[in-house]
Amino acid sequence: MSARLPLEHVRATVLTQAWAGAFATRLLADMGAEVIQVEALSRIDPWRGGYPPRLSGTYPDGDGGERPFDRNAAFNSVNTGKKGITLDLNYPEAKDILLDLVSASDIFAENFSARVLPNLGLEYPTLREANPTIILLRMGAYGSNGPYANFMGNGGAIEPMSGITSLLGYRGGPPMNSGVMHSDPFAGLMAMSAMMIALHHRSRAGRGQEIDLSQQETSIGLIADSVMRFSMSGAAPQRRGNFHLRMAPHANYPCRGGDEWVAIAARSDDEWARLCAVMGRPQLASDPRFRDLAGRLANVEALDEIVSEWTRARDKREIADALQSESIPAAAVLDATELSENPQLAERGFFQDIEHPQTGTFPYAGVGWKLSRSSAIRSRPAPTLGQHSRRVLTEHLGMAPVDVDDLWERGITGDTP
Repeated sequence: MSARLPLEHVRATVLTQAWAGAFATRLLADMGAEVIQVEALSRIDPWRGGYPPRLSGTYPDGDGGERPFDRNAAFNSVNTGKKGITLDLNYPEAKDILLDLVSASDIFAENFSARVLPNLGLEYPTLREANPTIILLRMGAYGSNGPYANFMGNGGAIEPMSGITSLLGYRGGPPMNSGVMHSDPFAGLMAMSAMMIALHHRSRAGRGQEIDLSQQETSIGLIADSVMRFSMSGAAPQRRGNFHLRMAPHANYPCRGGDEWVAIAARSDDEWARLCAVMGRPQLASDPRFRDLAGRLANVEALDEIVSEWTRARDKREIADALQSESIPAAAVLDATELSENPQLAERGFFQDIEHPQTGTFPYAGVGWKLSRSSAIRSRPAPTLGQHSRRVLTEHLGMAPVDVDDLWERGITGDTP
């Protein structure tokens, strides 16, 4: 197997921030690309957290330290493997430097609202003058045209705007956001796919392209079945908690301990009968209320209470193991800390210990794939603010150190907000 990764020949200059955009370009780095992330000292990535006197973030031991903007777990988790530079694009010379980087890059990516790139004078025709084959990724919340194009948004706004929130919640209850903002990583994955397709197209046709990806529109793909159902019937889908139209039982059930849960699903009458046997109540399989799917759906509240009565006194992992051994779908509901102890993820080497100069060594989430022709694993930390500014400006662009010093003194580049 090769020690090389498939995108080691690719360079991306990116203005991506927060989660969706930063995750998309982190995936490029995971595949071997050189990703140069550009921030401004006056507008650092919001996922770096606050800095004195407004501290906010998740820091090792709860301590922001002298450089909290380099210690926040949110930023450091989605920017592994990148290089970080700072440029204040309000200065013409900074914009010229950025265009020089674009001329030596394959991809330029950003996830601002539609007004930002035109305001900076960095629209696709300008980028193409610097590099005729550049691939531009724009992934604003609502795309680069239309009545919402200039609105900012993150997953907390995109979930309701894409219709996801209307489906989340309990029967008879109000709509709910997920609390996780699934739309961000989903949009990041779609953006990564779009960039890969664009690279493939350029290798065959010799042409770059502009990708206009709306995070709202990609997120609608998460509820495609509900959209299709409404389009065909005109009936708006209703919130139904964990209720499933073709499975019962189908829910998260309380377990021993505080706020501990196990997910259980019975896909057939046979699986339901096996579940009854594991619970030590085989007679329930022949109970007229529960012996077929129609009966279980009609009596789902009584059914869920029976299953809950069994799970409440037991450990969630023991329940999951017992049911999985009988080929019944079940899994312990894990929080983020418990995920690091998951044996499946451990066996696949999903978590990687990475040493960061400002935080020390912690396990970080890896990538969700294995490559058959590459054994390479990248374990580089996220960049500290402006960490690679001098190196990139001198080595990549050939600037004289004295000119970089001048930019530093004027606050056009640097390493402190």
